[in-house]
Amino acid sequence: MIRSHMSPGQVAAAARKDVGQLLRHVEEKHAELVRTCPRVGDDRLLRRSGHFTTRKGLQWVYVMTASDGRITIHPLLWYATTTGICALQVDAEGPASFFQQHVMDRYLERYMRQGDLRNALREFHLKNYDKVYLRDTYKGDDNACAAVIDDGYVAGELQQKGALVYFRTFYDLVTGHRRFGEMRSALTWRKALYKVQFDHVGRRQAPHEAWGRGYPRPAEGSRMVV
Repeated sequence: MIRSHMSPGQVAAAARKDVGQLLRHVEEKHAELVRTCPRVGDDRLLRRSGHFTTRKGLQWVYVMTASDGRITIHPLLWYATTTGICALQVDAEGPASFFQQHVMDRYLERYMRQGDLRNALREFHLKNYDKVYLRDTYKGDDNACAAVIDDGYVAGELQQKGALVYFRTFYDLVTGHRRFGEMRSALTWRKALYKVQFDHVGRRQAPHEAWGRGYPRPAEGSRMVV
């Protein structure tokens, strides 16, 4: 169980120990998507999303994608603190991505409908899981970085000790254009990056191009389209 006094690094460590149960659940629940994944060369994108609570009481939302012979699961842990909701995305490679309560407040204001928190978190993840990370001198910090997402930008810094990116601020497309607008074109390489296989060098040494790519899973019938 996540406690409100835990640091983001401690939460990330707990999430990585727990995520296996989520991955097994998602594969079982969406076995049909695994069987019908578009073959290599077919770039249609099929998605499923949902919620899951593990035996240890950790609460997750997830997005599962199928495209071009690849199945990927993108897990997002969420939990409440005394000051609001926080969320943390873990991936097979690279650092975790921590979204502090200020970032989540901005999003939840947008997507909360009829008080449905879990659905708002699911919509947050659907619009946020597929990010392109870039190193940036945000506020003059050498460890600063930003991520380009479909409806804006999130900015923060890499914390090497905890192996996580601490996102502190969300900018929508309008407010973020002046500061980060030149990064927008990076979204055009998202598909290409998924085809690149990076060497496994540990979370702290992984290049930023390898961050945020979820957990790849085996797909049935992933032969090349001819």
